Amino acid sequence: MGAGWEWESIYQEWDGTGFFYVGLGLGWDKTFLCGSGMGQERKSTPVSPFILEILQLVNHRDLLLADTHILELERECEVLALLPATPASTPTSTLSPSTPPLGHSLSFSSYDEVLSSNATLDSSRRKAKDVELLYEALQKEMWDVVRESLRQPSAGPNLGLVVLVIQQEEHADAAWAVREETRTERVSPHIQPSQRPRRLKTKWRHAVAEAAEWSLPHQVDTQAGQLALYLERLRSRMVDDLDAARRNAVSIYPEEFAAFQVYVESYHQAVAKRLRTITSGPLQITDVYSLLEWFYNIYNRDVLGTIGTSIPIHYTTLEPILPQPTVDRLEEDCISIVRDKVTTELIQVLDEEERRWAQTLYIEEYQSNLARSVIQRLKVDLDRSTSVNQFLGARVARCCLIGLADFLFNFQRKVEMFHDTQAEFGDRGDGYVSRTIALVNCCPPLRTFVERCRQCDPQGSEETAQRANSSLDRLISQSVRVLTDRLFEHIRPFFDKLMKRKWLNNTEAFEAIEASIKQHFRKFKRMDPPPYQALVGEVHRRVLVEYVRAVMRGRIICTSSKMRKRMAFRLQDEAKQLKGLFRDLESSASWLDSTICHLADIILLEDTPSIQMEVAVLVKEFPDIRKKHVSTLLNVRGMTRQAERQEILNVVKDFECSSALICRERALFADIPITSEVHCISLGLMRLAMTVSNWFSEHRPRRRRRTSARNAAPQTAETTEDTSKLHREE
Repeated sequence: MGAGWEWESIYQEWDGTGFFYVGLGLGWDKTFLCGSGMGQERKSTPVSPFILEILQLVNHRDLLLADTHILELERECEVLALLPATPASTPTSTLSPSTPPLGHSLSFSSYDEVLSSNATLDSSRRKAKDVELLYEALQKEMWDVVRESLRQPSAGPNLGLVVLVIQQEEHADAAWAVREETRTERVSPHIQPSQRPRRLKTKWRHAVAEAAEWSLPHQVDTQAGQLALYLERLRSRMVDDLDAARRNAVSIYPEEFAAFQVYVESYHQAVAKRLRTITSGPLQITDVYSLLEWFYNIYNRDVLGTIGTSIPIHYTTLEPILPQPTVDRLEEDCISIVRDKVTTELIQVLDEEERRWAQTLYIEEYQSNLARSVIQRLKVDLDRSTSVNQFLGARVARCCLIGLADFLFNFQRKVEMFHDTQAEFGDRGDGYVSRTIALVNCCPPLRTFVERCRQCDPQGSEETAQRANSSLDRLISQSVRVLTDRLFEHIRPFFDKLMKRKWLNNTEAFEAIEASIKQHFRKFKRMDPPPYQALVGEVHRRVLVEYVRAVMRGRIICTSSKMRKRMAFRLQDEAKQLKGLFRDLESSASWLDSTICHLADIILLEDTPSIQMEVAVLVKEFPDIRKKHVSTLLNVRGMTRQAERQEILNVVKDFECSSALICRERALFADIPITSEVHCISLGLMRLAMTVSNWFSEHRPRRRRRTSARNAAPQTAETTEDTSKLHREE
């Protein structure tokens, strides 16, 4: 628009005297601005009723008729501009104030009147200025209508008038362009040139953009860390406004306006402007995540995706709401913040936890908040980054996993130091057991989180995940070893009482072992799986190792079929009890259950082929068994014939060199030391002595039992005791 006064307020009333009232600040001045610019002299000059009636049409939003008359007035100015410049002409008054009103037709004077002597240079300039001011008032009302159409239940007829005005002005621009191309007359330099082309369609686009800028909320009261709330307000307003535009306005515009696309582009640009303002300053990590998620997901899915369901959108014309360098900078800031957070915060958490160990050692706590605290700190960043996109999630997961692997290494070292320190105090009490269980209970959730980080970044985090899992494995193994050793400190003395003659008739030692295991596992069961499975499996294995070791000591040598049956049945009975015990404890090491039964069958069976088959089964199930193990077992059953022994021992001969193929997790006999074998000659002498002792005890004279009881009893007892010493160890 040309420089000059704006119509700051609506002309309130024409008083019939040719004057009108213009709002000037705090007061009112009965004046007329006769085409003068700012800073120029204001004159109390009568105004044409024609201009006043055009203003009334504008104020009443009769926009099309007002524009029609403005075009007529503008055409009159163009005609005046074609008049030759007259040096003798002097400024005179314009049309007489007594000129009759135009009435409803608002018809102009004829061209003859225009060319009359009253059409002076001063009146021409004033008319041109009036045209510009009228256009300013007209466009102000038009753009108000455009803006208000988004806040009303329906756009009403005024928006349709705006469209007609734009079309009429576009036609006038086209006609003016044709005239300019064909015009040969020179326009007088004293006349202000026309402002054509008006380009109201382009200005309408600007008006829609201003309406979007006016409508969308600004980030004024948003606090740090609360950017997500502002972005939600921004999303909601944009969706509501564009939905209102679709319902109220779009159908009024002709197709060539592409109205909905213009509205979308205007709001898109307004949103981009606000995001550029937001990213111009520092942001907290939560705000960075909110902004990136809004950029990558929410805006495309919940804004453009929502509004584009009813009317198609041309996305190619929409520039990114954030430039790529800004997005890259935000992602780098995010990674840097996560890296620093993982390094500093996890060290503080571990130091605080270590101080608690000494302070709460005598309190039975079977759970620790350490794992939960660590995971919560890292999970926030992992969840937010993966919700943004897979690439950012992988980078954040890599940072989290590197920091977590370092943390777990330090954690495992501190746990080792804790156990080493507590070992100096001897009996460490129940608090030590509960603390050990609480520490190992941190491993399952931490391992799960390590696996999740690895899955988010499968290509770049495999080695780091292995390092983290290795620390967890060492921590679990150490805790299992500590608790198992503590259990066996109580039950190992009872294993020394097994496999003696007293054991054949007395179950106290075995019952003590069983009771102690149950008592300890009342606390051990507070351990979470899978570490609990590792603990109960190791206890199960070591119990079988100690039991089989007691059998292999050869402290009982069976000298008769009856004795072999007694020993075998006792072994089978206790094997059944151990199987039930560890089944109740939920042990997964069921491969151990058949061990004692195989040993019992080898002792019980009579014929060599059957014993060979049983040994073959034993060797197949336990590849770590050796020839000397089987030889010792044959000694226990009292087998003295060298040929039969050799046939049986040949079954395990081929497995002597296969120790490298044995899986450590299925090893049993490898932990059982092999005692020195009893030679067959000595074994035969022992069996002969036992036979003689049994014969004397069965055939001594019964008639002298009463008279010589006192003398015979000590002698028989002494003989039996001496014989027994030949084939048992106390």
